[in-house]
Amino acid sequence: MKTYLSLCSIAILLLCSCGPAKSTTKDKSSLDTELREKNRANLSLLQRIRQKPGVVLQNNVPILNKTTNSFDSGGNQEPLYVLNNQIIGNSFHSVNELIDSYNVKKIVVLSGADAAGYGTQASNGVILFNTY
Repeated sequence: MKTYLSLCSIAILLLCSCGPAKSTTKDKSSLDTELREKNRANLSLLQRIRQKPGVVLQNNVPILNKTTNSFDSGGNQEPLYVLNNQIIGNSFHSVNELIDSYNVKKIVVLSGADAAGYGTQASNGVILFNTY
């Protein structure tokens, strides 16, 4: 009787300790986010900026679409570049040397009234970079 009771208690203990298997499926948005994070190191900074809406390339430099039709094509049409709330300037080449593409967490493009908070330097728009 004691062996039967001990076998039953061991069986109950084993059944209770086994929990349900964890689900290994991920929802689509988390999978997309994970793939985007893995692939961001494969893209250059210029390619990542170019993917943003309203950005076009002119002489291998990103220009906001609203300024490409400007009559004054002789002046500098580059937007203002801001890295972690610090103004870098209006030269993409200096920004490209300063920032590694895989360290960039987020890129935001501002134009018009949204860029007005940065003053006259931002007359051609603003590209904000947030890094890790």
